[in-house]
Amino acid sequence: MIPDERRKEIVRQVNRSDRVTVEELTEEFGVSEATIRRDLSSLAEDGLIERFHGGALPASEKDGSSTADSIDNPSGKRAIAKRAVDELSDGDAVFFDTGPTAREIAKTIPEQLSLLAATNSPESAFELRETCGEVKVVGDSLRQTSDALVGPSAESYLRKTNFDIVFLETDAVQIDGGLSVSNEDEARIKTLLCEGGRHVILVADGSKLDSQSFREFATVEDIDMFITDVSLSDEMRAVFEQANVAVIDNLLAVP
Repeated sequence: MIPDERRKEIVRQVNRSDRVTVEELTEEFGVSEATIRRDLSSLAEDGLIERFHGGALPASEKDGSSTADSIDNPSGKRAIAKRAVDELSDGDAVFFDTGPTAREIAKTIPEQLSLLAATNSPESAFELRETCGEVKVVGDSLRQTSDALVGPSAESYLRKTNFDIVFLETDAVQIDGGLSVSNEDEARIKTLLCEGGRHVILVADGSKLDSQSFREFATVEDIDMFITDVSLSDEMRAVFEQANVAVIDNLLAVP
């Protein structure tokens, strides 16, 4: 990969993950830390990212443009969450994956529902406590870049536990149907979630479509439903239809 292409991919990776480290980028692109640090310095000078010690963050919005909205997409995530909670029934055992969309679902749960809730996201755990009371929080160590709890105890717990509903997040939905994330530890957790969920619901906004991240953890054949805010392209829709996945899309067009 030539330097310009690598730097463009670094910007995409930073915007998808909200925060990445030099170590992660070095592993992903197979170059030295010195090379990655030079890339980050160049991108920061161009205003495409922001540097912090050991990594990078998305560029702050400084001119009132819609850049932050295109990255964070709060309206899209709220639309996904509003539709996702329709899949819940009283008494369900539900796992909420780490990520802003699953967290939005946790905030949207109707108060009258009684759920057995579990998550590897401390942020979602606090949201779930408001409506679900006791929450099972799984994981050994907290990843700095994504705030996901990962590790052997989480993996052991998920191997032995079945859930009625899993709200699954991904960094990328590949055009070949692969689902991928930027970190191997998180990938193992997500693979186990796909295996242990009776009804696995992928929740991802349009920014994740037709992209690729470092580690593939599943394919669309491992999920049962996909909920997204945008209208799928014919090519992407065919990928889900061939896997017999129920698709709920174009939610922002619904009044």
